[in-house]
Amino acid sequence: MAGSDGGTDKGFFGLFKKKASESSTAATLVREGLLNNPSEMIPLFVTVLEEKYPVRVSLSNATSPYYSHFEWELMEDEMGQVVQSKNYLEKGQYLLLAALDPPIGNLKIRSATEIRMEFASKYHLLECETTLDLITPARKICLAFPKNLHQKPQQRSAVRVPVERNLPVVASVVRPSGIVFEAKFRDISTGGVSFFATGATPRIADQSRVEMTITSPAGKMEVDAVIVGSYSKDGEQVFRAQFLLDSHQTAHNVNALVAFVQRSNIQRRKDLLQ
Repeated sequence: MAGSDGGTDKGFFGLFKKKASESSTAATLVREGLLNNPSEMIPLFVTVLEEKYPVRVSLSNATSPYYSHFEWELMEDEMGQVVQSKNYLEKGQYLLLAALDPPIGNLKIRSATEIRMEFASKYHLLECETTLDLITPARKICLAFPKNLHQKPQQRSAVRVPVERNLPVVASVVRPSGIVFEAKFRDISTGGVSFFATGATPRIADQSRVEMTITSPAGKMEVDAVIVGSYSKDGEQVFRAQFLLDSHQTAHNVNALVAFVQRSNIQRRKDLLQ
C-alpha cells in the first residue's frame, strides 16, 4: 500500500519527508493562479515526482479518468550503473508518466487530442494540459512539458455527505510515525473525509500523509490521504483529509462507500417519516 517509509507508495503518502529537496520546499511558496514561468512550475513537478503523488489523467476520447504517477528517468552513470535521474524534469524538457490504470488508457492516450492532468503538491491542487510525444520502449508515457500550470487551494469541491455516528463505518488510521488509532467519520465525499479519533486525540500536523483502512457494510478498503486542516466541533478535534486516489479500483471503492452512506441517510429519513 502507498505510504511506506521506503518510498514505494503508489498514492498521494509518506508525504512531506525531511529529506525533501530544497526545490520541493520552494514548491510550496509560489503563488496561486495560472503559472507560466518554468522557474515556478518545475519545482512543483519535482515535488510530485519525488513524493510519488498520484496523477489523474483525463483524455478527450474517454469519459472516465485514468491514474498514474510521474516517473524517474533511468540512465547510466560514469560507472555504468543504472541510476534514477530527474534532470529531464529540472530542465523542463518533458514529463514522464508510468503506464495508466486501467490499462485501456495506454491505448486511448495514443489518439487523444487533449490530455489533462490533475495532481496535488504540498499545499495546492494542480492542473495542466499537454500532448503525447511518444510511448517509450519501457512503456513509459512521454508528454510535452506544459505551457502553463493552474494552481489552486486544496479543497473538497465534491458534495459532503454527513455520516451518522451509529453508522457502522470505522477507520484505522496510520500516522506518519507509524502509530495507529481508530477513528469515525463526520462527513465524507468522493474527494475526502472529516474524521475524529474514538480514543485519545492524536497529534497530526497539517500536510501529513496518513493511511486509512476503512471498514463498512460496503466492504473493506485502503486509501491514502493527506491532512489539510483540523478544527474543533462539539468538544472534539476533527481532522479534514483529502483522499489520494492512486488507481481506478481505489476511486471505485471510495465512490461505493459514499453511495452507501447516501443510501443509509435516505433510509434513515424514510424511517423517521413512517
